[in-house]
Amino acid sequence: MALHHLLVRWLHLLAMAVALGGTALAWWVSRTADASTTLAVARVTEAAFWGALSVLVMTGIGNLGALAPAIPQGSWGAILGVKLVLVLAVLVGSAVRTAAVWAAGTRDGPVTAPLVRGYALTAAALVAVVGLAEVLAHG
Repeated sequence: MALHHLLVRWLHLLAMAVALGGTALAWWVSRTADASTTLAVARVTEAAFWGALSVLVMTGIGNLGALAPAIPQGSWGAILGVKLVLVLAVLVGSAVRTAAVWAAGTRDGPVTAPLVRGYALTAAALVAVVGLAEVLAHG
């Protein structure tokens, strides 16, 4: 394996760790902290999340490009399709969650209930993406 392929895969894993870890942290804070702390953590998390997601998409496309000539068909290809659809759902759902974070800050008092649900759903979807990636990598 070439060094640049190893670097791309390492960046992909690091970005997923940031996205999933940050989302899980924001979910936990939103359940336990006061509203102003929740909103402050959510704003920092959103910046880190979208940065990590950008790296995930770029490195994911790079990984697909490296595999493209030899992408297996059958169940492996079907699982890859499910993973890509789930990633698309994470992107769309995260845009809604980010809008909720910014809307929560403009109200008279921060509203945290939508943030709890948004971070919980995002973390659960990312865990599913990691699980599918594990299946793709190791069968």
